[in-house]
Amino acid sequence: MRDEVQQRREAVVHGLLPIMRIADQPFTHHLDDRLVHYGCPGVDIAVMRDGRLDWANGFGRRHADRPDAVGVDTVFMVASCSKPVTAMLVLQQADRGVIDLDTDVNVYLRRWQVPTNEFTAEQPVTLRHILSHTAGLTVNGFGATANDGRPVADEFDLLAGRPPATNAPVVVDKAYDGTDRYSGGGYVIAQLVLEDVLGTTFDRIADEHLFGPLGMTRSSFVHPLLPRLRDDVAAGHGDDGRPHPGDWMISSERAAGGLFSTARDYATFLLACRDAWSGAPGAVLGRTLAREMMTRHALGVFGLGVKVMGSGSTARFNHGGSNDGYQSETNCYLESGDGAVVLTNAVSGIYLFREILNGVADVYGWPGYMPAPKRLQPFTEDDVARYVGEYRIELGIELPLLKVWVDDGRLYHQIPGLRFGVQEVFRDTDGVLFDQTGPFETRTVDGPDGRVHALHVYEGDVEIIRATRVSAV
Repeated sequence: MRDEVQQRREAVVHGLLPIMRIADQPFTHHLDDRLVHYGCPGVDIAVMRDGRLDWANGFGRRHADRPDAVGVDTVFMVASCSKPVTAMLVLQQADRGVIDLDTDVNVYLRRWQVPTNEFTAEQPVTLRHILSHTAGLTVNGFGATANDGRPVADEFDLLAGRPPATNAPVVVDKAYDGTDRYSGGGYVIAQLVLEDVLGTTFDRIADEHLFGPLGMTRSSFVHPLLPRLRDDVAAGHGDDGRPHPGDWMISSERAAGGLFSTARDYATFLLACRDAWSGAPGAVLGRTLAREMMTRHALGVFGLGVKVMGSGSTARFNHGGSNDGYQSETNCYLESGDGAVVLTNAVSGIYLFREILNGVADVYGWPGYMPAPKRLQPFTEDDVARYVGEYRIELGIELPLLKVWVDDGRLYHQIPGLRFGVQEVFRDTDGVLFDQTGPFETRTVDGPDGRVHALHVYEGDVEIIRATRVSAV
C-alpha cells in the first residue's frame, strides 16, 4: 500500500502538465524544474483519494534566501481559501438556530451597520447572499500587509475605507439580480456578525467550532501569527520574487483572507465538508445545510462559500487564494472524495499550482477537470483586428474593463487591476479563445459590422465573466 502511494506521489512530481494543453506539444514537467522556472521557492501539497488523505508533502524552501525546507507542518497564508472556512462557521451557527441566513445582517450587527440605500431598501444584505457573493457588495479583496511595523488597518477601517486601509468603503452598489460578483467585503461583514452574536473573537470561534474538533493544530486566524507557528512558516514572496520584510504577512480581513494553515490541515477541512454533504455521523455540519453549501445559488458559480463545478461524477467544490505573497488552490470531488490542496509562497505560484493540479488530475483520473488538448487555429492579419478593443465588464468581477490589442501580429489581453497581467491570446479550431492562466475559455459574439461585440468567459460550463465592446483601440 505504501509503495502504491509513493508511486502516485512520484508520478505527480514527475508529471506536471501545462495549464492549457496544446496538441502536439510536449506536456510533462518535473516539479523541481517548475519551481525554478516560476521563481517560486516552495509549495505544500496534499492529495486526497477515496475520501481520505493519500499523501502530503512539502517541496522547495520556506524562504528564497535560506535553506530551510518546506515540510508538512510548514504554515502558509492561504488568502481567500479562508472564505470556505468562514462559510462553514456561519453555517454551523445557522444549523444550531443561532442565526438565520435570510435575515438582514443589520439585525445582528452591533458595532457597525451596512449603509442603507435604495438597493438595500429593495433587498437587505443577508448572510446567504454574502456567502454566495450575490449581495451586490463592493471591494473584491483587500490584500495583505508586510510584517514590517507599518500601521495595520482593522476591520472597521476596511469597511469604512479609511486609512490605513487603501480600499473604497464597503457598500451595496447594485440591485440584487441573482448574479454573483466576488466580494471580500461581504466576508468581513460575516466575521462581524459571528463575533457580535457569539460575543467572542473570530479566531476563538474557529478554534472552538472547527479547528479543535477536526484536529487542525497548524491552522489559525490569529494575527500577528501565533508564536508557536513562527518557527515553521513559509515567507511570502512578491511579484519580484523577493521575500517580504518580516517573512510572513498580516491580514486585517481575517475571515476573507487571513487564515494560516498547511495543505494537510486544509485537506482535513475539505474532507469534513464532504462528510457533511454525505451525511456522515458526527459531521461538523448537518446534511441539509451542507447540501445547500454545495449547490449553486441563483445565476452564479458559487454555493455558500465555495465554487461548485460539474454535476454527477464530475461535481466538485473548490476555492483559490491570492495575495501579494501567497497563491493557493483547492479542489474536492463530492462523490469520490478525491481532491488536492496546493499552497505556494510566491505570487508566481498562481501559475505553478495549476500545473500541479493538472498533474494530480492526470495521475488520479479526475473526471471533467482538464479541457482536452487544444488544436491551434492561428490568427491571420485580416481577422485579428476583429477582436481589438475595450470591453466593459458586466458580470463576474468588480473591475471595469477588459482590453484586447495586437502587438507584432500577436493578440494580447488584460484586465487592468487583475493579478494575471498581460496575456497572449490563442484560438482553437472551434474559434474559442484561451490563454495560459487557467482552464478558461472565451466564446465570442460578433456584431453586425463583423467585429467581435461581446466576450463570454467560461470555466467549465459556468460563465464567469461577460464583457461588451465599448470602443475599438
